[in-house]
Amino acid sequence: MKRIVLIAAISLVLLTGIGAGAFYYLKSVPSNSADSVAIHLGHAVPSYSDEAAMQAEPRKRILRLVEDLGGVQDQIIRGNRAAVADQNRLLADISHVVRHFAQQDWDDYVNVRASLVYVLSGGDAGVLKPFVSGNTPNDADQKLAQGIMNFAQGQTKAARKFLKDIDPRSLDVSLAGPFALARASLYVEQEPAKAIELFDEARLSSPHTAIEEAAARREIPLLVGMGDTTRAMMLAADYVRRFGKSIYARKLFRDFAEAVAKRDGLDEATVVVGLTAATEGADQQVRTDFLLDMAGEALLRGRLVLAKAAASEALKIGKGSEEDLDKARLYGAAAEAPSKSAADAIKVLDRIVADRLSDEDTEIREVAGYIARAVAGDGPANDAQAAPNGRHELGAEAGTGKLARAAEVPAVTSALENADATLKQAELLISGNAK
Repeated sequence: MKRIVLIAAISLVLLTGIGAGAFYYLKSVPSNSADSVAIHLGHAVPSYSDEAAMQAEPRKRILRLVEDLGGVQDQIIRGNRAAVADQNRLLADISHVVRHFAQQDWDDYVNVRASLVYVLSGGDAGVLKPFVSGNTPNDADQKLAQGIMNFAQGQTKAARKFLKDIDPRSLDVSLAGPFALARASLYVEQEPAKAIELFDEARLSSPHTAIEEAAARREIPLLVGMGDTTRAMMLAADYVRRFGKSIYARKLFRDFAEAVAKRDGLDEATVVVGLTAATEGADQQVRTDFLLDMAGEALLRGRLVLAKAAASEALKIGKGSEEDLDKARLYGAAAEAPSKSAADAIKVLDRIVADRLSDEDTEIREVAGYIARAVAGDGPANDAQAAPNGRHELGAEAGTGKLARAAEVPAVTSALENADATLKQAELLISGNAK
């Protein structure tokens, strides 16, 4: 019993001494000291003043907003058109935060990195001016920011100068993909091989994101132009399956179709059949849009085999709207107009409801109908009243003159005897290259 009482007494003395010491220590620290923090003895974690928390707020806000921006842009490439409004709002919010950065905020690399990602994501390049013109211990970061600002402002030559020696893989992981994508665009015209290399880097650095979608969309036509058609077809099929609902997809479809139509040796049905097979399982409307864009562009470029094959595959899918199906029938019939199947083409063209066609497709229908009738001998080929407006000429007189000259070619009036010459003339006419 005495032992217990003794232990309790000793404990009381010790606790009293510790309390007195803590009280003396805290009293010895001035309460208005800028370095003062309240110490939680239980876990020894400092709790900073409200002022320090406010200083940390810009970093937290910009990180959250930039992350949200990336998420919204990923929604856009998956077909969420409503996300465009969210993107615009976030870009404005981030601009507001960065424009209110104090100098100490720019001293924080996290803020610098997030600001660079923001600009590369479509943000206002002007927000980087304080950092570019200010004093920073890191010249490399300042050079990077200057180059990105030049890029965003369309100053291609200056941007290449500042960014040419920067390897995307040397940057922070969040910057690597956006930077590679931006730098690639600086070489598309002059050094396409270099651009393709950087687009590959962007895709691999940011898989399943808006960065990958944008890089693939820009790289695919370049691959066709460079002659790497096997890889281009593979990437195009992958794009249709994974990003076909992107609001930017139709841009790729048209650019890809134009590149293929320009390339000699690709005016073959096997090209279309291979792409159709490779996109099996993708959204049917997306596949239809892809094939119709290819058929339309091929037709206007005089690649009639390619146009007919793409239109035929679109009809086989048969999942589009009535307007889409009419468009496929139109393109297929127009491709057959200067051939031995001209009479069949006339029947198809006459059944197409003109009210469902765009102005451009209406002109194609008129030109195709005139050619088909000239080839089939159904009506006078040189009758000015029967001739439609020329697709690439202004005014009825110019169009009639062009078509009349085509009709005067012996091969047109005797198509069955000389189908090859008729086809060549018709291709020139439809593509707008007839002299």
